[in-house]
Amino acid sequence: MAKISAWLAAAAAAIVLAMAPYARALEFGAIGPLIAAALLGLGAWRTLTGRSGGMRLLCGAWGIALGLAWYAPSYNVPDFVPGMFAIGAPVLVSAIGLALVVLHKEQKA
Repeated sequence: MAKISAWLAAAAAAIVLAMAPYARALEFGAIGPLIAAALLGLGAWRTLTGRSGGMRLLCGAWGIALGLAWYAPSYNVPDFVPGMFAIGAPVLVSAIGLALVVLHKEQKA
């Protein structure tokens, strides 16, 4: 389950980084999502390559992403996107990613 969460984290980080130019990345409000994307990407890489502490970093990164998604639901989304989808989708994806890492049962070699 941690591998699924890591791939989901890599996709989420790529989406946040792809949207950074549209969010005026030099403003203070865009720093949190960029840091979360960097942590998600690093945690995904460490988990997928089997490095030490990868799942702990990925769990923390998902926690930060979930907190940011829950706390700041006022995203700059186009008008044609329904409001509940624009607010609920990032929270749901972050919660699923966090749950997959937390519920992963690591087996000793």
